[in-house]
Amino acid sequence: MHTVQTRFATPESRWQALRNRDPAADGHFLYSVDTTGVYCRPSCSARPALPRNVRFHTSNAEAEQAGYRPCKRCRPDLPPRAEREAAVVAAACRALEQSDQSPTLGELAARAKLSPFHFHRLFKRVTGVTPRAYAAAHRQRRTQESLRAAPSVTDALYEAGFNSSGRFYENAPAMLGMTPSSYRRGGAGETLWHAVVSCSLGRALVAGTAVFRGGPGAYAANIRALREA
Repeated sequence: MHTVQTRFATPESRWQALRNRDPAADGHFLYSVDTTGVYCRPSCSARPALPRNVRFHTSNAEAEQAGYRPCKRCRPDLPPRAEREAAVVAAACRALEQSDQSPTLGELAARAKLSPFHFHRLFKRVTGVTPRAYAAAHRQRRTQESLRAAPSVTDALYEAGFNSSGRFYENAPAMLGMTPSSYRRGGAGETLWHAVVSCSLGRALVAGTAVFRGGPGAYAANIRALREA
């Protein structure tokens, strides 16, 4: 931990941070409790201590030299929780990207040493999408890149990680909005419907091909849904 910064340099500001369990104070200072013999982050959810039993510290080393041990709840001896969670999610993302067959939710959770429920919630909170959606987006990107670079559609589907042509052609319309052959030709000959409409978010561009949107009827339904949003 680095030395204390000016924002929480005074006892008053530190006490206010402790009362609020302010996560913004983490990394600025630590506090220890004489009656428990532990030191904590300001945001620790441990039961509040009496002021006469609290000591402030500017670093882990200072707290430990004073005879205190790290709290097992907030783990001030480890990187901040946000960094630890980001590392867990980043490792899961790499696993999803590097595996030809995406790991299951249970496998990803086991690697992270979390329950599937908690891992799923953590992954979505950090990335904004579910593990399955992340894997699908990565597969889509790999498919598009392979179709542009590979000498044939057959070569592209295996380079993208599909183990059968049937599965590839089943997923292709949703990933590409057209057939793989049309995508390789740059969409030549495809019909694209598009419009700019007003909705609750402002102006929105809506576009789609016949394969992906289900033809003019589905396209019109999407326009109506946006206008009513």
